[in-house]
Amino acid sequence: MKTSVIERARTIIDERRFDAENRAKENKILAFKDEKFKSLYQEYTTKMIEAVKENKPLSQKVLNLKKKYEERLKELGLPSIEPIYHCKKCNDSGYIDGQYCSCLIKEINNTLKRESGFDKLEDFKDVNFSIFENSEQMRKLYTKMAQWCHSKFDKTLIFIAGDTGVGKTHLIKCMANELISLNHVVLLTTSFAMHQDFIKSYSTRDLDEKSALLDRYLNSEILFIDDLGTELRQPNITINYLYQVINERKMKKLPTIITSNLDLYDIKDYYDERISSRIIDKATSICVYVKGSDLRLSKQA
Repeated sequence: MKTSVIERARTIIDERRFDAENRAKENKILAFKDEKFKSLYQEYTTKMIEAVKENKPLSQKVLNLKKKYEERLKELGLPSIEPIYHCKKCNDSGYIDGQYCSCLIKEINNTLKRESGFDKLEDFKDVNFSIFENSEQMRKLYTKMAQWCHSKFDKTLIFIAGDTGVGKTHLIKCMANELISLNHVVLLTTSFAMHQDFIKSYSTRDLDEKSALLDRYLNSEILFIDDLGTELRQPNITINYLYQVINERKMKKLPTIITSNLDLYDIKDYYDERISSRIIDKATSICVYVKGSDLRLSKQA
């Protein structure tokens, strides 16, 4: 994943923390202008520090002092002199025990969605199966994919083929939304957008830029590639880079979900046997073909 994506997400979390702490400081300054509050707070602080030094629990008298100064705060119309953090789990630091907090993961996903063009996702619970020509097949497929989202990802590559407009993109939007709700970091891209990065990586002489352009596809926790085969294929670029992405992600056991208008035989002809063999590997892949007519045309009829 691009470091810059993480940095931008962290900036949002940091701004929340700074805002919460600055508001608390401003409230404290205002509160200390009130002599009654100031007296109660200072007495509470003194008694609390004494109890800590003596390793004693806070007495009811000390707790009552805290209650009184909090009541005085309300009378002054001030919410708190302590920061009110957006995320109570990490206090807007973005980390818990050195690991990403769910709030940071959410912002990383929001950043990735904005940059991918897949800003609006779908929800499994809102699917109307009556719109599908093959409603029972689609119900089973959606159920299977929802179950996969909650699995341990023993199958790390999912290939969903089918004609244009049969609901492949809608399905992966549901999957991405479900995975994000489970605190996974998800990158959605189109084959065209990914191929543009392949071309840039191939063309640049800057090694850092070359690496950064590929990093998001090689190392994102979960990668969705929509409409594989619609890009303007350039054999010396497309095939080599696509193979690198699929192969390395398989070796790292990083899930990759691909949709395409091409079936498995077309994939072999359009790309090469190396790529098709990675996709059809039964030990690590799930391959499905979605039948049906173009839903977008039926809606217009």
